[in-house]
Amino acid sequence: MSTEVLPDIALIGLGNMGSPMAARLIGAGYRVTGFDLDPAARDRLTANGGTGVVTAVEAARAASVVILMLPNSTVVEAVVRDLLDAAALAPGSVVVDMSSSDPASTRELAQTLSAADVTLVDAPVSGGVKGAENGKLTIMVGGSPEAFDTVRPVLESLGTPRLGGDVGAGHAIKAINNLLSATHLLATAEAAAAAQRFGLDPAVLIDMVNTSSGRSGSTDNKYPNFILPGTYDSGFALALMLKDMKIATDLAAKVGAPALLGEQAVAMWERAQTELEPGADHTEIARWIDNNVDDPVADDSAADSEASKKALAQRIRDIHGTWDDGWQSILDLRPAFLAAYADLAEVPWKKNHLDDKTKELIYLAVDAAATHLHSPGVRQHIRAALDHGATPDEIMETIELTATLGIHAMNIGVPLLTEVLEEEGLRDTPAELTSYQRSLQEQFTTERGYWHEFWDEILELDPEMFEAYTEFSALPWRTGSLSPKVKELIYIAFDSAATHLYVKGWKLHIRNAIHHGATKEEILEVMEISSALGFQSATTAFPILADELDRRSRRSASSPDAIGGSQS
Repeated sequence: MSTEVLPDIALIGLGNMGSPMAARLIGAGYRVTGFDLDPAARDRLTANGGTGVVTAVEAARAASVVILMLPNSTVVEAVVRDLLDAAALAPGSVVVDMSSSDPASTRELAQTLSAADVTLVDAPVSGGVKGAENGKLTIMVGGSPEAFDTVRPVLESLGTPRLGGDVGAGHAIKAINNLLSATHLLATAEAAAAAQRFGLDPAVLIDMVNTSSGRSGSTDNKYPNFILPGTYDSGFALALMLKDMKIATDLAAKVGAPALLGEQAVAMWERAQTELEPGADHTEIARWIDNNVDDPVADDSAADSEASKKALAQRIRDIHGTWDDGWQSILDLRPAFLAAYADLAEVPWKKNHLDDKTKELIYLAVDAAATHLHSPGVRQHIRAALDHGATPDEIMETIELTATLGIHAMNIGVPLLTEVLEEEGLRDTPAELTSYQRSLQEQFTTERGYWHEFWDEILELDPEMFEAYTEFSALPWRTGSLSPKVKELIYIAFDSAATHLYVKGWKLHIRNAIHHGATKEEILEVMEISSALGFQSATTAFPILADELDRRSRRSASSPDAIGGSQS
């Protein structure tokens, strides 16, 4: 009698959910190799009978099914890129993304993996830590029926998997589910607060609702287990719930479906996030609602205004990872203007066609360009790029690429010189290239992968300058820390900046980027980032205005008339 050979599994992400999921898989007879940044999580896996390793690459190389349980799409994409770069995913293997990811990003990632003969299945879960421990998770699967059949036995060790549609469907369903769950919880918290102030016992209310039409997951599970006991320890963070809610409302916006109630729920959860402690459990929304009911009615307007400002400041921190006196001066003097900027600057961060590290390198290229040179932005985006995993070599390559901008004096100036020479009768036709000039052309074409006619006249009239520029510009292409696609996106960034706007180069690098695999969405995202440059007028000038207003106020307060005036 033959016995079924179970696939080896890698589980990347051994946190609140990943750890008990790994234990369930080990209990079902699977060999599990796992990775997490936390050494204690790796040790816990080993103690449970698995194998903890120190890199995701090492984990993936040991498996034919790679499960990801990570915080968001950005982290998922970064991990998958590392696995592909290291050739750690065997042809024919399956990646199962059980994180709460963006469905649009998931579909793009599926195409990337397919090119490497790797199948992506998205399979986010509902049921929380207790469901993971008990193998009772609801698993929402996106993928082909064939891929679903391949991973179904693995998923059945964790709960009940159901196929929702093609790849991306699972993540869409999970986000929509969590928007509903969060909205239910918010409404339940408001109802419970009102009932308590009427003199009802919240426990009695919840018990009766659970046998009535108002029943939900919030009344059935979250209130009796985490809220009424006052523990607020479901194991799912408020920030993660809010992230899923935003994925759902963004999805609704993209497909043209109204999500008016959803957007209002997001706004309230955002306000709660700014007022609760970092890392708060999502069930603490009930405590937050309860505390806000106690606010005096007379203070509502001021509280709303202050909360709105806090939420706006948090939006800027979420976008740029920073907050300083300059931003504060804009918030104090013109909050509506800052809110409008936040709407503009958030666009590329909502779409996430580019990973966070690449976005920060794009910002850096725009700010470091010689036609702009915004030093505060350069420092800010270098720090943020490092925070998002950029290496010093990648940052230096970005700066080296941006430093080539000066050659545009030749790209634009030499053709103008040629026109004038022809108009003055000092030039007839282009001279034939010498062997030296042809060798320079061949060298440039080999190293850069293209030739453009705007180099023709520079090569003809000033080959020495062209040779020097070729050497100067070739360094970041020889070191190769950044991919050719990202290099071309960096060129697009500073060519499209309002302080430069070099149209010929802009178009050339768009074409080159496409040839290197860039999508139109990625290129648009670069230009969206460049479009935010204009707000530096405000980040530079508003602090000066605030200082001047403060100086005048202090001068006025210290004048004799302000102190006491004349006496009779």
